[in-house]
Amino acid sequence: MKDLTPENIRDLSNDQIELLSELGELAKTERDLTEKIETIRKQSENVGLRGPNRETRALYEDNEFDELLSIKSIREREAIREKIAGLMRSLVEAGLGDLALIKRQALNYGVDLKKQK
Repeated sequence: MKDLTPENIRDLSNDQIELLSELGELAKTERDLTEKIETIRKQSENVGLRGPNRETRALYEDNEFDELLSIKSIREREAIREKIAGLMRSLVEAGLGDLALIKRQALNYGVDLKKQK
């Protein structure tokens, strides 16, 4: 298992560099979407919209209002996670399955490294 060090990066092919760069961009997008979802949820909690016994009079007062607001971001994040999984499979096929980053994150994205060999 090897880390992404400057020395190891120098030895990578252009295709491998491109795949890793794309992985970084997708990870950034996933992070941004997750932050957006969490911000919506925190705002909802801060204004007291979450309460199990609260009688709602309007849609924006409903306990699931924050889920409704974040539904598009949740779907976008799931699509990004699927792209990350596919990209990880491509990285393994490109000979980078021994990277520590890939080994640590593979199961988080549903990638079974044992099946990839």
